[in-house]
Amino acid sequence: MLQFQNVATTIDLSRALPPVPAELETALSLTLKAMAGSNAVSSSIRQNRFSGHAIDRHHAAQWLKRRLTQAPNKDRVIVSNGTQSLLGLLFYERIGRGEVLLAETLTYPVLCSLARRFDIRVEPVAIDTEGLVPEALEEACRRFRPKGLFCNPTVHNPTTAIMGSRRRQDIVEVARRFDLVVIEDDVLGALHVAAPPPLASFAPDIVWYIQSLSKCISLGLKIAYLAAPSQEAATALVQSAASHSFWFPSALAADVATRLISEGRADAIADAIMEQIRNRQRLAQRVLHDVVFLSQPGGLHIWLPLPSRWSAPDFTAAAKAQGILVREAGMFAVDKDGDTPAAVRIALTTPDTDQQLEVGLASLRKLAS
Repeated sequence: MLQFQNVATTIDLSRALPPVPAELETALSLTLKAMAGSNAVSSSIRQNRFSGHAIDRHHAAQWLKRRLTQAPNKDRVIVSNGTQSLLGLLFYERIGRGEVLLAETLTYPVLCSLARRFDIRVEPVAIDTEGLVPEALEEACRRFRPKGLFCNPTVHNPTTAIMGSRRRQDIVEVARRFDLVVIEDDVLGALHVAAPPPLASFAPDIVWYIQSLSKCISLGLKIAYLAAPSQEAATALVQSAASHSFWFPSALAADVATRLISEGRADAIADAIMEQIRNRQRLAQRVLHDVVFLSQPGGLHIWLPLPSRWSAPDFTAAAKAQGILVREAGMFAVDKDGDTPAAVRIALTTPDTDQQLEVGLASLRKLAS
C-alpha cells in the first residue's frame, strides 16, 4: 500500500535527470581504474583539450552515428563542455548581436536568457503534435527576418512531440529558402533510436547538430558534441574562440567519454538507461491509467495537459503544497506574456526509487482527476 509523503519531504519531478544504472557504475569504475594505471593521463591533462583531440573527435563521430545516417567526418566534430557553451559559441559567431533567432513557442528554458546575453531576440514559432509547423515557420521568417532557428525535433522539451520525416523535410525546405542557420538540439535522440533521422541528416550543409551526453550517459560528465555543416565551418568556429577557454571540455571528462565510447560501454549505458526509462513509463501508465498524458520512447519526462478547472501555475502550486515539484508550461514559453497551455512537465527518472515516483504520481493523479 502506498504511503503518502509528508509535505516536509519533497519529491522532485521537475528536473529531468538521467537514471544511474549499474552499467554506468561498472563502466566508470573500470574506465577510471584503467586511466589511473596509465602513464598517459598526466600528459593528457597537462594542457587544455581545445575542442577535443583527434581521437576524441573520431569516437564522437562514431557515437553520433547512433542518430545520423552516417558518421560525420571527425574534422566536422567539435567537443565541448556542454550544450550551453556550444550555443554561446554559435550565438556569438553564427547568429550575431542584434539578430533574431526563432524557436518553438515552448522551448529549452535557458535558451532565451542565454540569447539575451548576446543581444539576440528569440521569437516563437507555433507548434502542434509534431512540433514546429512549417507554415508558421515561413510566416515568422517573413515577419521577423531571422538569422537562425533553434529546434528540438525529437522528444521535444517539454511536450514530447516527435517530428515526422515529411515534416522534417518541410522544415528544412523553409530554412533553405530563408537562408537560416539551423541549430538542432538532439539531446534525447540517442535514447530514441527508432525516431526519424535528425534534420542534420536531411540537410547536413545548413544544420549545426548538437548532442550532449547529459541525458544518455551522465549529466555531470559535461560533454557535448557539435557536428558542423562542414570541416571549414567547424574550423572557423573553433578558431574564432581559440583564446576563450570557457567552452573547452575538461581533459579528464573528454578522456572518460572517449574511452566509454571506444570500448562499447557508452552503448551499454545508454541501452540500460533506455530500459530504466521504459520501466518508469510503464509505472506512469499504471498509476495515471485514467489520466491523459503524452510520452515518447526515450523520454525522461511526460507532458500532462490539465483539466479546464486548472491553470498550470495553480496546479504547480497545489502540487508543491503536497511536496511534489513539477514544471509548468510557462517556464518553457518564449513569450512570457502570451498564452501558454494549461499543462505541466513531469520528470520520471529523477526520483531514486520507483516508490518515490509512484507516490508523487499518485498525488498528481488525485489533483488532476
